[in-house]
Amino acid sequence: MSSIIDDFLYLGSINDACTPEILNELKITHLVNLSITRIILDQSYELLHLPLHDTLDENITIYFQQINQFIYNCRQQKGGRCLVFCKHGRSRSVAIVIAYLIEHHGHSLSSAYLLISKIRPTISPNRNYLKQLDKYSSQSEQTHCPSLYS
Repeated sequence: MSSIIDDFLYLGSINDACTPEILNELKITHLVNLSITRIILDQSYELLHLPLHDTLDENITIYFQQINQFIYNCRQQKGGRCLVFCKHGRSRSVAIVIAYLIEHHGHSLSSAYLLISKIRPTISPNRNYLKQLDKYSSQSEQTHCPSLYS
């Protein structure tokens, strides 16, 4: 498992999410499951399960707002810590964490990708996700940056 934002946002695999010792050690309170596999956890965790397929035709953009809000709500809770995971922690979960960094931390696609790849060198989001993130990043820049002509 990799810490993307210290003491708050973690990126991992389904194996990490199914290892209570890891969840307890890191004091995880929220989990975003992007794998097809449903996991059963005790009631102490808040869980968002969106079964995404790691394919070249999966539209992940439609989930960005819902997941970003879930992660943001976790951050607002005292002691909230969130694990975002998929099967291997290389594609779906990476794309979602990138979207969060774009939306809530002002990253571009390239800066978010670089940050995560330094922390977790095994990342490999599929090219469909990268295309969607590129478009999302461009739209986010237009939304968050003041116009030079206004």
